[in-house]
Amino acid sequence: MSDRENIFTARAAQFKIEADALNKQSNVYSTTRIVLFIIAIVLIVYFANIRYGLGIGIVALLFPVIFGSVVNRHNRVTKKLLRCRNLTKINEEEILRLKGDLKSFDSGNEFLIEKHAYAKDIDVFGRNSLYQLLNRANTPSGKQTLANWLNAKSTREEIAGRQKAVVELKEQLDWRQEFQSAGMTDNSNVETFESVIKWINEPNKIQHNQTTKWLAYMLPLGMLTLIAFNIFTDLSIYFTVGLAVINGAILKRYADYVSDITESTDKGIQTLKAYGDLISIIEKSSFKTQYLKEQKHVFSHDSFSASRSILELQRILEFLHGRGNMFYLFFNVILLFDIHLLRRAEKWKQQKHEDVSLWFDKIGCFEALNSLSGLAYAKTDFNMPDIVEKEYTLEAVDLGHPLISAKERINNDFSMQGQGSIALITGSNMSGKSTFLRTIGVNMTLAYAGAPVCAQKMSLSIMQLFTSMRTEDNLEEHISSFYAELQRIKQLLHLVEKGEPVLYMLDEILKGTNSEDRHAGAEALIRQLSHENAMGFVSTHDLALGKLSDELKNTTNYSFNSEIKDDKIVFKYRL
Repeated sequence: MSDRENIFTARAAQFKIEADALNKQSNVYSTTRIVLFIIAIVLIVYFANIRYGLGIGIVALLFPVIFGSVVNRHNRVTKKLLRCRNLTKINEEEILRLKGDLKSFDSGNEFLIEKHAYAKDIDVFGRNSLYQLLNRANTPSGKQTLANWLNAKSTREEIAGRQKAVVELKEQLDWRQEFQSAGMTDNSNVETFESVIKWINEPNKIQHNQTTKWLAYMLPLGMLTLIAFNIFTDLSIYFTVGLAVINGAILKRYADYVSDITESTDKGIQTLKAYGDLISIIEKSSFKTQYLKEQKHVFSHDSFSASRSILELQRILEFLHGRGNMFYLFFNVILLFDIHLLRRAEKWKQQKHEDVSLWFDKIGCFEALNSLSGLAYAKTDFNMPDIVEKEYTLEAVDLGHPLISAKERINNDFSMQGQGSIALITGSNMSGKSTFLRTIGVNMTLAYAGAPVCAQKMSLSIMQLFTSMRTEDNLEEHISSFYAELQRIKQLLHLVEKGEPVLYMLDEILKGTNSEDRHAGAEALIRQLSHENAMGFVSTHDLALGKLSDELKNTTNYSFNSEIKDDKIVFKYRL
């Protein structure tokens, strides 16, 4: 068992012990709440039978205070319990990642872009993918940000900033796992996220209605006055009932509006709470690197706190969603809670709606950085690559595939420089050609995201990665696999025409046609690419293409060899 696995195992066990103890406390508070509720009902019925109004009033005033205190204590224990369960799960998941068991993790398939330049060919998303290995984000914006970083290269400056942030966060295991735990909810998905954002950006309806504002304060004051007279004098109860009917009519007028809000934000309340908790952790943290300081500044500066703002909205919506509660209904008729909550929600939207999208984007950035840092901590043999200014540069020492376990993977050294350079790779099926190409591609994807790579050392310049490896037929569109490959090559040629540096990977080039046509077509393409704004790899079974290295000085031959031992083919997987 590795050192990292020992650490994660010990942490998972400790958090599980704490969770078990907290669960027992939670059960005690649950029982206490039931007992208090039953006692209150019994007392109210008893005092009502003996027509003792003062007793009913005392119970009505004291019970919410006592019950609320117990509920608050229970909620605190529940929060601690949820934290321990989340942290247990987080460490158990880290162990699974170390073992290469990724099948239970989110595949990220929703982020796979049709006809993307490389994502499908090198397993960026899907089963046993780079996204599964990396992702420790829980909010929709966190997952989207990580996917964006994997789907596109960044600037050299942006990558440098992320790398420094990852180095700082890497060893802060407690902080990273607390941060990850804060974002874990049962309903955090794109749909719930978008529904909340949509509601926040909708226009207000009652914020500027002065009549509603006046009634929201005067009618509750009248109700409280009448109730006091009912308790301490002989004033008829019918005055109170009459005013309650008026209050009920006002509440009914806005009932549809409240329902629309609760339906729009029903599953997004926990997402809002997660965002608030995540922002709160960031606000309380002190970072050293400039990149992290810049991201944090959006949330907290001077006396402003984004977390308090987000959690304020979450509490308002939570109250609105609790309208079915018997006590809420009782006090709603007296105090017009709905109207006050609607006004507070609309006031929040009016003041903060322009900031929300920026807050959520920055949370996504922190979650993506946390994912990269988690990989850097777990994989002790991974190292930060050097993103160089010199164009058309790719150098790697002891380079391996990050999705293959350290015990099984075979690492290789490789170096290629210069515009038009081509690595022509031959070898039998199963010899390692395709895996080597994916090894290059997936490590480039990690490097451009700002993550460490599976290599002792790696230097590369900024290039657009492009692959043609898994071309498939499409019966619905009447496209054969060979024609699909031609379309892919056409896409590559259009890309290099744009002028930016491209690194391409063509696996078993033109495999869908006869030997003579394949050789002629491959040779023509290689000659063309040797003069373009690109460099890359071409794997083939056509050994005759190797003669091109005599004519094209920027073309180099490589091979993956095998040998026969005891009537068995032995693959060395060495370039």
